[in-house]
Parts: sequence; structure tokens; C-alpha cells
Amino acid sequence: MVIKRLKIACISIFTVIIFLILLASTSCMKTGPFTGVSNEITGQSIETFEVKKGDIYQTVSTTGLVESEFLNTYKMQVSGKILSALEKGDYFKEGDALVEIDNSDGLSQLEQIEKNLKLSEISLKTSKLNYQAALDSNHIAIQMAELNTEKAEEATESALKSMEIASENASLSLKSAERALEEAEEMMDLAEENPGTTDIQIEQYESNIKSAEEKLKSAEISADSSKSQSESSYSQSLISQSTNYWSNLSSLQSAARQIESAKNNIEQAEIQLGLANMEYESAKESLENYILYAPYDGMVFSTDFKVNDKNSEGGTVSVINNIFLIRTTISESEISKISENSEVYITMDAYPDYEFSGKVQKIIPIAVEDGNIVSFEIIINLTDTGDNKIYYGLSADVDIVTAKAENVLYVPIRAVYIENGKKYVDVMVSGQRNADNIENSIRKTEITTGINDYQYIEVVSGLKEGDIVITSRI
Repeated sequence: MVIKRLKIACISIFTVIIFLILLASTSCMKTGPFTGVSNEITGQSIETFEVKKGDIYQTVSTTGLVESEFLNTYKMQVSGKILSALEKGDYFKEGDALVEIDNSDGLSQLEQIEKNLKLSEISLKTSKLNYQAALDSNHIAIQMAELNTEKAEEATESALKSMEIASENASLSLKSAERALEEAEEMMDLAEENPGTTDIQIEQYESNIKSAEEKLKSAEISADSSKSQSESSYSQSLISQSTNYWSNLSSLQSAARQIESAKNNIEQAEIQLGLANMEYESAKESLENYILYAPYDGMVFSTDFKVNDKNSEGGTVSVINNIFLIRTTISESEISKISENSEVYITMDAYPDYEFSGKVQKIIPIAVEDGNIVSFEIIINLTDTGDNKIYYGLSADVDIVTAKAENVLYVPIRAVYIENGKKYVDVMVSGQRNADNIENSIRKTEITTGINDYQYIEVVSGLKEGDIVITSRI
């Protein structure tokens, strides 16, 4: 594992010490170092480390694969000869044609649908004209009905007046005839009472009476005839008026039905036109389906299309974009240690001499179980790739930073030992290095530590920059 930090200088000082050093104690024995040293000369060297400042990173390690941010698969829903098609691994820019299929069939279909659309437009126009004609006919029918009704009413009124006049004239004629008869009878009565009336006069009076009776009878017959005729005319006028009413009603109802029928025809024509428009727009959109354009800059991941082959509405093409990320998993025991935006350092076998950096973009909070191992998927963004070309599917070793201490003192972990629950290091005492007595050259020093990585541990107190600590045992 490679972690970016200030370069740590591990200084190995090979000091030839002519001492016999035996039974050097270790941290696990919980006794001080270099105790029980004999005076026999061995010539063994001591490894040391100069305390300096740097960065300590605590990490969780895992492995993953390089993937693309987007992987999209598209299915061509039209059939035809394939005119052009990118191949697997081909790069493209946003808007480039990934696949193009011959659209001759689509154009023919669009032309036929366009004709149907024009017919639907004509049908709607005709329906509107018929509707207007029905409205006009209805208007005329209403006017005719009003005129016929008015004439019928006038005829009935005239017949009624004629009947009343005839009745009145008949009554007057009858009364006149009755008065004439009465007068003739009175004259007869006076003549009979007068002794001087001659037989000739009597005959004349009788003739007058007979004439008056005939006139009365004629007046009665005339009155009855006139009254009957006027009543018949009036009755006929009423019948004509009723007939006119029902005729007008029938005409108006017929006109109303024509209007309703014309209105329904318009609605049907509008529906047909709407469907024709939808079919036309769908056909236009279908023409766009004959060319599949790239949604972003990227590369063809896989494809079923080959130039000059025939597509049968089933071929697919998968593409990825140029933004790469790393997908990996973290065990359930480590997942609580990381969070989104945690720093990540990555190495790849393809670029062994370069350390990539990134950040945790997303933690997918759904467990993935493989056998009895439970883990969680992690998506990592690459933030620094240098001049290296990233390829889909590269393997990656990933170190996710869970804690870090920057610009702190640190020493190798192997330099620290524990006694009675406390941590110590052995420090070379400047100015007191004695080859004849090693114990006088070393000072046992208690320290307080912080976080550590796999090699080094943070020193919080007990040491200062420049101190030399022992990292080896005799």
C-alpha cells in the first residue's frame, strides 16, 4: 500500500560497537531494552530512526474495479438495412450517430399517413359546412313556420269573422221577413174588420201574406245555408291551422335533427383528425428512431449492429461515458468507519508507479451477501488521475482514509514497547554515546501516542523533532 505523506527518512546508523550484548529484552517481555548486556564484542549494528513531522493516515483497504458513471443500453425499435454502426470500443462525441438504419419504409409510411391526415382535414371542413347548412335550414324552417302560423291564424280569424257576419246577415234577413209577414197579417186583419173591404182586396192581402210566408221560408233556408257554410269554412280553417302547426313542428324537428347529426359529424371528424395527427406525429418520431444519437461523450461497450446487416427490431447497443469511477465493497465490520466524501487513495496494476486519489461518492445502504459474508457497495470518484489513461474494468487496490493526523511527530511502530500499560521508546542520548557501555548511551522515554497506520504511529508527547530512537533489538 502506498500512502501520500511527507517522505519519512529512516536512518540506519551502523555503529560498530565492540560489546558483548546478550539477552536484550523486548516489549512483549515488558522489560527495558538492552538490559543484561555482556561485555563480549560482537560487532552488531543498531537501527535507528530520526523523529520528524509528517502525516499519518488510518485506512480501510479493499479492492475494486473501474467502471463508468453511466452504462446505457438502447434497443432499436425499427427494422431495415443497417447503413452505419460504431463497433465495440469505438469512441464518440455527444450527438454522434451510434447506429443508422435505412428509413425508406418509414418515409413511405409517413407519406401515406400524411395523405390520411389531409383527408381527415377535408372531412372536418365538410362537416363544418354541413353544420352551417343545417343551421341555415333550421333558420329558414323557423321563419317559414312563423309565416305559415301567422297566415293560418289570419285565415282562421277571417273565417270566424265571415261566420259571424253571415250569421248576423241571416238573422237580419230572417227578422225582415218575419216583420213583412207580420205586417201582411195585420193588414189582412184590418181588411177583414173593415166592412167596406172588397173580395178583391181580401185576395190581395192573402196573396201578400203568402208572399211574405214564402220570403220568410226562403230567409230561413238562406240563413241556415249561410250559417252552415260559414261554420264549415271556420272549421276548415281550424283544421288547416292544426295541420300547419304539426307540419311546422315536423319541419323544425327535422331541422334540429339535421343540426345534431351535423354536429356529431363534426365531433367524429375532429376525433379522426386528432387520431390522424397523433399517427402523423408518431410516424415522424419513428423516423428519428432510424438514427440513434450518442447521449454523451463516451465509448461503445457492446453492440449487435453490423453495417449492411438487417435489423429486425431487436438489436441493442450499450454505451458508457468518459467519467470513470471505482465500485468496490466494504465488509459490515468496517462500514461504520467510512462516510461519503472520505479521502481515498488507489493503486492499479496497470500503473504501479502512480498513486491515484479520489473520494467516496456514495455508500449504497443495502447489504450484499455472498455466502456468509455481508458487505456494502461503495462508489468512489477519481479526483486525480494524472496523465494516465483509465480503462473500463481495471482492477484497483483501494485505501479509504478513516482518520488522519497531519504534520505530527511519528516513529515506527516497532520502536514502541509497552511496560505496565505504558508506552516507551529508547532514545539515543546526544553527547553520551559510549561504545564501552551501551546502557549509558540510551534513555528509556515514556511517550503518548495517537493514531497509526501499518508502519508508523503518531507521537503526541514525550519526543521532539530530531530525536533518534532505536528501532532494532540486539
